[in-house]
Amino acid sequence: MKILMVNLPYSGHTNPTLPLAKALVGRGHRVTYVNAESFRRRIGETGADFIPYVDFPESLGDEQIKRKCFRAAFDTAMSLPDSYDLLIYEMFFYPGIEIARRRGIPCVRQWSQPAWSGETWRRAPALFKISAKLIDRQVLTDTDARSMGFARSDLRRGILDSRPELNLVYVPEAFQDCRGSFDDSYLFLVPPAAPSASDREIPWDRMNGPVVYISLGSIISNRGFCKECIRAFGGKPLSVILNTGKIRPETLGRIPGNIYACSFVPQIEVLRHTDVFLTHCGMNSVNEALYEGVPMVAMPFVNDQITNARRITELGLGKRVRSFPSRGKELYRAVCEVAGDGEIKRNVLAMRDAVRTQTDPDAVIARIEALCAVSREKSVR
Repeated sequence: MKILMVNLPYSGHTNPTLPLAKALVGRGHRVTYVNAESFRRRIGETGADFIPYVDFPESLGDEQIKRKCFRAAFDTAMSLPDSYDLLIYEMFFYPGIEIARRRGIPCVRQWSQPAWSGETWRRAPALFKISAKLIDRQVLTDTDARSMGFARSDLRRGILDSRPELNLVYVPEAFQDCRGSFDDSYLFLVPPAAPSASDREIPWDRMNGPVVYISLGSIISNRGFCKECIRAFGGKPLSVILNTGKIRPETLGRIPGNIYACSFVPQIEVLRHTDVFLTHCGMNSVNEALYEGVPMVAMPFVNDQITNARRITELGLGKRVRSFPSRGKELYRAVCEVAGDGEIKRNVLAMRDAVRTQTDPDAVIARIEALCAVSREKSVR
């Protein structure tokens, strides 16, 4: 069967979808995946046929990417001459359901974060709602929306009012807020992430005490925060792996021997050795921590990070600290408390076991194949 996947050029929205692409190819289906050129290698490794956006130069800056990617993804998917049995899109690219409608095929929506419903929206923090409005104005202008055939751009309505036949939510079922507001068209699963290739050697044998991993993800990089962590954790009876992101470690001054500062780390490998994870609470990072059974100190900033942090504390999987301005003493105290909390560790291990067994991947593929079969039967008629 021929399956079209369409996505936006963001790691947090693309990476969770790659295991499904690989599994579908492994079952003998032909998968065509539309994304920006920067994702060619990662998508190609799944065995899918990669199609780059049309009219989308590689030299675009972050703001230009944000403003152009929705239109580029939509136009590219609509321009493809081949016919397909099914379309799969990620929740942030909410026009995906309209592409499927215009092509006359069913669709599947993937969620890289907890799913939205009217109930979750009502419970969402004010900052989450404000972020959604601000993002909406940036990613799809009214002019582009009208030229694409939409009456207006509305991220909230575009997501909440879309009800494709199947939703794959890459979140532990117990982690989903307001679980009762979702029917059986929502399947919850956390595919195991593939470890990243890296030539960086981390001296695990020389580390003493609890191992603490500190990372604010691939987008947030802050020199002041890195220095605050170095001051707070330096010389303490624990070992710290500090992901500095875009900040070069050599620009941070003297770094104590118990802190290993790196601008890139193989996160899956690191989490397998970690006792406490201080995280910005991006869903990918939270999923990977839960899959490896690592307690967390939550330090969220925007979007779903805030709701994720709330669920971490509600479920007893860690503690929350405030975001900027961060106080080193508070961070250190929270890390020590989580490291010594047996109940948090038991909760995390129980969640790890649930995550690894909650959904049968073969059952997910079977649901997708059933949708494809219905589409083919209709086209024959």
